[in-house]
Amino acid sequence: MTSYRVVASAPASTMLMGEHAVLFGYGALVCALTSRIYVSATSRSDGQVVIESQLGRLAFPLTNLLQKAQQTSVLRFVLQALVHCKLTQGVHLVIESDFEHTLGLGSSAAVTVATLGAMELLMKGDFNRRGVMQLGIESIKKVQGRGSGADVAASALGGIVKFQAHPVNAHNISLPEKAWQNAPSMRLVYCGYKTPTPTVIKQVAQAAAEEPKRFEQLYEQMGTCVDASIKALNNGDWSIFAQSMGQYQGLMENLGVSDETIQKIIQLGQKHTTKGALFGAKISGSGLGDCVLLLGSEKLDWPHMQMPVQIDPQGLRQETHMPSDT
Repeated sequence: MTSYRVVASAPASTMLMGEHAVLFGYGALVCALTSRIYVSATSRSDGQVVIESQLGRLAFPLTNLLQKAQQTSVLRFVLQALVHCKLTQGVHLVIESDFEHTLGLGSSAAVTVATLGAMELLMKGDFNRRGVMQLGIESIKKVQGRGSGADVAASALGGIVKFQAHPVNAHNISLPEKAWQNAPSMRLVYCGYKTPTPTVIKQVAQAAAEEPKRFEQLYEQMGTCVDASIKALNNGDWSIFAQSMGQYQGLMENLGVSDETIQKIIQLGQKHTTKGALFGAKISGSGLGDCVLLLGSEKLDWPHMQMPVQIDPQGLRQETHMPSDT
């Protein structure tokens, strides 16, 4: 390891389509967003691991890393990423974020990817985005137990990514220039609460055990919907894409992961869309809370966090400095 400081950043992400079905081999469509998490890494000669972030500060001997990763809930994704790096020397990490971790924008994936990227820079002088993606998916699954890894792919590769989990296969979707020019505005609206993804997945699995055939059909329809949305993007047809969003939302409702708050946000979104303008809406994430993605909607009269979002064509990247340095 060298002793100079390196900085890497990884973007937030949101699922455009493919939630739940991606766990059963179907494709998902996920995109990177312009909000980012930054991680600086500096080697230490005293054998200590020090991590500073908005969530708290940790300091302990490197020899305790595995134990800390297994026992500590705060910064557990960062700790597990460090375990995967097989450190031989102490390190000092500083983490800064453009966005709140409560917003459901793939903060766990972004901080994992940024941490792995920073460590690769520190230890090897460079990083491989696909290698970081694979390692990041392994790291996230070690913490969560389950999860597709689609958000990790978006944070590592950037842009819009088609992702399949079994086996892992990810590639960027190239949109024609007219698609970018005619793209409707995107807005994420937070429900005010979030059910942990593993909890939602468990609940869906329990329901599927009672009606396996119906759920198999739902996942197949979800996969078809994703394929249709990719075709629409390739053709620059946002109207068909918006229709696919609505269809996918209906399938999420049938899956049992929508609720009254989500429906209320969607209804408000429709009211705040100019008459005749393009509108699309669906849950972004596993459901039962978290965020709703709105296409074409203006700002809502809503008590919780909402934000306009923009797709970031860049994934993991090296930075010259941290945001707080300026």
